[in-house]
Amino acid sequence: MSKRGLRFASVLLILALNGCVTTSLPDASTAPKLPQDSIGWNLQGKAAVTLSDNRGGTVNLEWSRLEATRDHIRLTGPLGAGAFEVFREGEQLFWIDEGVQQPLDLLPLNDEAQTIMATLPLKLVGTWLMGYPDSPAGWEVEITQWQVIEGWQVPRKIEAYRDDISVRLVVLSWEFEAAHQ
Repeated sequence: MSKRGLRFASVLLILALNGCVTTSLPDASTAPKLPQDSIGWNLQGKAAVTLSDNRGGTVNLEWSRLEATRDHIRLTGPLGAGAFEVFREGEQLFWIDEGVQQPLDLLPLNDEAQTIMATLPLKLVGTWLMGYPDSPAGWEVEITQWQVIEGWQVPRKIEAYRDDISVRLVVLSWEFEAAHQ
């Protein structure tokens, strides 16, 4: 072995002994799946939404599952509205305008963003994010990459398609605030 090769091997050995070299990532398939009734979680990610005519955009999202029937969703980015917050209580989706609860369809968005918000099944996206790709009429949902966070198997990448729209979600970080139920 050459001096250069010997030095390289020595550096790798020192790094490995000090725990600086990761040889493999945790296998998500061996971790338990996050229970579907889990609450007290928050995540941050990005979504790319494309309509059939190639219009669309990306948005940053923060999603919190506060209770089994309550979500808080914050969307920011170039989807046409800057930043806004959406709330889910049971089957109802709404936003707050000057302290007054308003139906989601009254949210002042440009036409493209309004089409996306009307088409996307926000009531179900929370379950997709937890790793349960329920497919409502016309939607195909697939978890394309998993990750292990705090011992739980959770999605990293999700793809959802329908004839007129495609959505790609990437979850960048997870936080679990409450005990999983």
